[in-house]
Amino acid sequence: MKSLAKLLFVTVLIILVLSGAKAQADYVLTDLGGRRIIITHPYKKIISLYGAHTENLFSLGLSDEIIGVSRNEAFPPEVLRKPVFSYHDDPEKFIGMRPDLVLIRPMIDRGYRPFVKKLEVAGITVVSLQPKSVTEMYNYWRDLGRLTGKEKQAEEMIKEFNRRINEIKKIVATIPKEKRKKVYFEAIHRRMKTFSPKSIAIFALETAGGINVARDAVAVKGTNIAFYGKEKILSHAAEIDVYLAQRGAMNHITIAKIKQEAGYGIIKAVRNNQIYIIDEKIVSRPTLRLADGIYEIGRILYPEKFNDVTNLLNIKKLNHAQYAEMFVKLFNIPIKTPDYYHDIKKRSGKVHKYGDFRDISYRGDVYKFAETMAYRGLLYNPDKYHFYPERYITRKEVAYSFFVIKDLPEVKDFKIKDVPETYSVYEQIKTVVGLGIMKLDRSGLFNPDGSVSGRELFEMVKKVKKLMLD
Repeated sequence: MKSLAKLLFVTVLIILVLSGAKAQADYVLTDLGGRRIIITHPYKKIISLYGAHTENLFSLGLSDEIIGVSRNEAFPPEVLRKPVFSYHDDPEKFIGMRPDLVLIRPMIDRGYRPFVKKLEVAGITVVSLQPKSVTEMYNYWRDLGRLTGKEKQAEEMIKEFNRRINEIKKIVATIPKEKRKKVYFEAIHRRMKTFSPKSIAIFALETAGGINVARDAVAVKGTNIAFYGKEKILSHAAEIDVYLAQRGAMNHITIAKIKQEAGYGIIKAVRNNQIYIIDEKIVSRPTLRLADGIYEIGRILYPEKFNDVTNLLNIKKLNHAQYAEMFVKLFNIPIKTPDYYHDIKKRSGKVHKYGDFRDISYRGDVYKFAETMAYRGLLYNPDKYHFYPERYITRKEVAYSFFVIKDLPEVKDFKIKDVPETYSVYEQIKTVVGLGIMKLDRSGLFNPDGSVSGRELFEMVKKVKKLMLD
């Protein structure tokens, strides 16, 4: 009897173990190259050959699992500490790192088959992913979560993205439909290409309240890009309120080039200087920063709606983080996004580079305003590694920012009791006081180390803006 019971126990145990193993192997992922990947365990040593993959892996909390990234990646800043790989490299370089997963995209799969094949022959799992729409993006995030054992974190990413999108939609809902801007969104200037109506970029534009004038654009097979042509663009010339162009690897464009394009002089947006450039990494890539791109488009189209600072006006003493947000919003300064070549590689190691700040998180919003202020040279006596977000902003720092943001007219010399001519920012303080932007107290003191309230800053900015219009 005991032997029978023992046999039954062992049988049940085997069934449970096998069913558990089956459950682990239950999900089969089919990638864009047609590979069927049976996921039995989380991959732990990952090389990513696409910036969006890398960024999403970091968002999933996989910094330790990432053992290699592609060239020219600059966000998040931790990416700069990872070994760099390319599909142009000898496959042995990859094999030597013993990754268990290499993430690629279809362009690599199609164009570099021998390279991909050598990795697979070496026993490395290769997965090709790249979503074309926001709906596909959610499933793509889930697939990354399944591959890495971060399913819960992937769902959190989706929730966070949707939360931010809903906030943007609430702002857009306050804009009457008849007042919404019509936009031509350029993808590649050289061949007069725009984006297909179902692309991530057009989702970004429309979510921000823009009306796409190229709704009839037809996607080039297998891409999000659509031929449109100059004739069609010019057929909308009278209705294009804003000409928006992405800048990136596929489109090295400037506002000047757009203005100089033959025939473009009749476009309403060109005539009215409503031409804007936006980083392709925040409008075309399937990452959480897409929400940043949507918000930036909103700031371009409806600055008075998307630059609201009401929540900061009643603060008695602004700290650096609050000040940077107010300053960037009130002057509608485009948010800085990092470019590896210009902002990292070519920039001197002695000065602040994007991502150097050690006292702020590169998640959330503070870093966006901090890096924008740093990049624009708007910070007085900046520290390479510290932004000091909680430190109160001082009047001398505000005077310096105003002096830099606008080429202010010269004023006559006059005495300020507590600011001698030898003071480091004497000229800046003298100028903003002389122009009435900032005031002395009743005793004739500037109080350079004094604090600034949200309401005070708001009123000062109004005066600077008036000077900018004169």
